[in-house]
Amino acid sequence: MKSWRIAFACCLAVFVSPALVHAQAQPPSDVSKQIINAPAPESFAVYGVATKPGVVKDKNVQGGRALRVPIPAASDQPWSIGLTSGITQPVKKGDKLVVAAWVRASTLPDGASSAKIAAIQINLSKAPYTPVFQGQAEATGEWKMVHASGVADRDYAAGELTASLQLATGKQVFDIGPILVLDISK
Repeated sequence: MKSWRIAFACCLAVFVSPALVHAQAQPPSDVSKQIINAPAPESFAVYGVATKPGVVKDKNVQGGRALRVPIPAASDQPWSIGLTSGITQPVKKGDKLVVAAWVRASTLPDGASSAKIAAIQINLSKAPYTPVFQGQAEATGEWKMVHASGVADRDYAAGELTASLQLATGKQVFDIGPILVLDISK
């Protein structure tokens, strides 16, 4: 288990902004100390769908498993279907955070070459679900890592934040592999 976390962190380093990488002069010997959520697809909470999505095995994604989330149609409210991964540790004001996910569109919208992820973000875990920071991403038929990064605007208790993906952007099927939230200030 530890080896896939280290491999994931190495892949993540390619995508993290130079300013955030520079802020950490020397990487920790154990990257798992920076992970502040449960990254396994089985642990994600999916909302807005009638039936609970299943986990599929896929040797081509980090960890070998992904959550398959079918989206029946586009919505003008892309947050109406999505998934969350709770942050299990406290976050301090000024902490540099990265949320990264392995994603693939196993079924694309008709005629499209990619499927839009409306938001990949860190947000409050209860109403009003205000984002701390967010980004957007595209998924294709191939596995890739998408990410967003930002800085905590205040102190948050364990469980007060969650990582989320907003997926209701078209009739499509997303496969979501591990999602890691890293506090690279640790």
